[in-house]
Amino acid sequence: MDLKEFHEKKIKDIIDKKHVWDLPLIDKNASIEEVLSVLTARDHVWVVEEKGSKRLCGIITESDILRLIAPPRLPKYVFGRKYGVSLQHGTARKAEDVMHRQLIKCSLDDKIGEVLCRMVNAGLRRLPVVENDEIVGEVTVHYLLQILLGKR
Repeated sequence: MDLKEFHEKKIKDIIDKKHVWDLPLIDKNASIEEVLSVLTARDHVWVVEEKGSKRLCGIITESDILRLIAPPRLPKYVFGRKYGVSLQHGTARKAEDVMHRQLIKCSLDDKIGEVLCRMVNAGLRRLPVVENDEIVGEVTVHYLLQILLGKR
């Protein structure tokens, strides 16, 4: 497949619907221990409103957790929270305490070229595919490379 043809394909034409069941999902009230448990096998976890829901509200990545477990720096004084989000100081208890809320998303009707531009501009390796505020899949750089090379 040539690059121009690849860029014009829509996400719905390439997404693997079988992998929706395999998405790393956790509800926003899950404990940090549950989040860490998922992250031992995956490099990210999508945060949903509640158990059994697919209504997306955030993401937690390995690098977010790295900041939580690293030794704390000098105390921050931000919005009345002396230490910011920290495991050591007990300010990170649930998934929603550490998740990124401002998500960059894509839809099934977006073209791969548009999605790649969003990823590059934001410095991201993965985007959730969202329909009606619910996650229906994810697009990763790795997955897109496999498609481009004809391995999927």
